Amino acid sequence: MIHLKEYSAAIDAAKKANTTKTWKEVCMACVQAQEYKLANTAAMHIIIHADELESLIKHYESLGVTNEMISVLESGIGLERAHIGIFTELAILYAKYRPEKLMEHCKNNLQKLNTTKLLRACQKFMLWKEAVYLYSHYNEFDQAVNIMIDHSPNCLQPRDIPPVDRQGLQH
Repeated sequence: MIHLKEYSAAIDAAKKANTTKTWKEVCMACVQAQEYKLANTAAMHIIIHADELESLIKHYESLGVTNEMISVLESGIGLERAHIGIFTELAILYAKYRPEKLMEHCKNNLQKLNTTKLLRACQKFMLWKEAVYLYSHYNEFDQAVNIMIDHSPNCLQPRDIPPVDRQGLQH
């Protein structure tokens, strides 16, 4: 069906086969053909498998359609089978392509993020305010302070840092 460019029929066939490999092939073909609505349907069956997520993101990025991938992951965080990888990879895509949305995503989904992986992305893309926020919630106050000292004009936002008492415990 894919080779015949019958993408709707390929989605129907993938539903019957219901294997990750089939969904992935259909999704990638739909993205290649710019059939994003159908690709989104197929992608929902892929992103629930954490080990398939990064290769799917790389495929979308290689074709320059990151906004479509972001839309897929934004839809995916509402799935019943949503996992930490979906939240983390969405945050990393925000860091790369929509940094203005990253802080809100972190605040709303802090417990569902792989913090160390996201911190590496924040440092790579020089998102210091977000890095300070993550370090402070990860109880790495020394790291947060070091970033604030090194990059104070970019990250010194006291309202984003949780209050700490003298014993170093959060309120």
